[in-house]
Amino acid sequence: MDDLIDAFLRSLRRDAPEAALLARVGDEDPRRAALEFAEAAQHPDLADHVERWVPPLLRSARPGFGARNLAELATLRQSQGSPIDLRRTPLLPAVLGASNFLARRLLTQPTWIDDLAGDPPAAPTRAPEAEWDAIRLTKYRGLLRIAARDLAGRPFAESLRELADLADRCLAAALACAALETGLAPPALFALGKLGGRELNFSSDVDLVFVYLRNPASEVLEENQRFAAVIRGFKTGLETPTRDGFGYRVDLDLRPEGPTGVLANSVEAALGYYESFGAEWERQMLIRLRAVAGPEDAATAFAEGIAPFVYRRLIDPRVMHDVHAMKDRIEDERSRDGRDLNFDLKEGPGGIRDVEFLTQSLQLFFGGRHPELRTGNVLDTLVILEDLALLPADVTRSLSDAYLWLRRAEHAVQLVEEQQTARFPSDSQSQIALARRMGYADAEGSAARDRLLEDWTAVRNETRAHFDALVLREDT
Repeated sequence: MDDLIDAFLRSLRRDAPEAALLARVGDEDPRRAALEFAEAAQHPDLADHVERWVPPLLRSARPGFGARNLAELATLRQSQGSPIDLRRTPLLPAVLGASNFLARRLLTQPTWIDDLAGDPPAAPTRAPEAEWDAIRLTKYRGLLRIAARDLAGRPFAESLRELADLADRCLAAALACAALETGLAPPALFALGKLGGRELNFSSDVDLVFVYLRNPASEVLEENQRFAAVIRGFKTGLETPTRDGFGYRVDLDLRPEGPTGVLANSVEAALGYYESFGAEWERQMLIRLRAVAGPEDAATAFAEGIAPFVYRRLIDPRVMHDVHAMKDRIEDERSRDGRDLNFDLKEGPGGIRDVEFLTQSLQLFFGGRHPELRTGNVLDTLVILEDLALLPADVTRSLSDAYLWLRRAEHAVQLVEEQQTARFPSDSQSQIALARRMGYADAEGSAARDRLLEDWTAVRNETRAHFDALVLREDT
């Protein structure tokens, strides 16, 4: 055990937890934290097990906050006749010290502690019933398990897929629920963006598009209105906040004609739009198209029909330049809007978007000749690019490592309050907290922060260098 942690344990056993030691591990309010640890250590269900819960809390983002919540949970479980057993749920302290919103959730649902059994707990697999409360609760129980699995240090790529699969199950139930409430048949639901690639964020909106097969016996306007009623019910049910939280933020703006277009298009109308008006950015967007729920015949017809638009047989040499120009435009627009891209994990130079745009440009360039490249998953694409000898192994592995680091950081900043953010913190205290949530286990908070910043700089520089080298500029 680290000397610093061992010293704090000794002070705690003397009933005199040292605030100075808590300051060194990085607690935001060490004096208050010392009192919170002292109170937790006096709880009858925690007093004899300090070596189980103190070290993980000291290596968490908010040690004192976690200690206070652990004591409150122990009291709640004691009153229910089911004491906390940290041998069964060893990751409970880490979760309480990492996530404000999950800590609050556990205080309102203390029986959920049992979902954390194991090291790590099992991945969530439960599919909710077609009922809005069940959908919301299934989502949050799933997030709890996934967060614990992240903090356990299991391969992070699994987190992206687990989050997407959880969303798939909830969205399928939501579509069924909306259809039941309206008494109407649902359209086919497709995911785009990170959900389409089965690599969803910890807290994100879901980009969706809906299509249906035309019924020749019905008027187009009448069909559009029926499917629109289902979609509006679906969106409202998922986004409306309740005491149980909310489902998912739903973004429908990537549909044909954007916010001005109809909520659901027939397969024929959607394909006609892309054939006549489809832009280069829409080809790139549709790489991540993936059917999630609804009628399979409509989903299959659209997926097969759109493939020739996305993946052209003849390679267009302008593809790489167009993708780079789009990335430059995004960065310019964000800068003009006042965003500091130097602290943006997603859209800043060397950020997540650089890896996404790089892989997608190569998919557009080679996907017409190599159908195996037609996947929305960035990590899978990098493996395939290496297998096809289209990128060297050292480049694909460098990009994969960078992408996973950036996505882990993005998850860590969203883990705090389930906020849709990709901002890398600029102050020292928040950087220490981020380092803890990402698994930098140095006992000294300053050492964890220094390693975080070193990695952040290296990842950004390496990613931007690969992007500039592979996604050609107009003047090269």
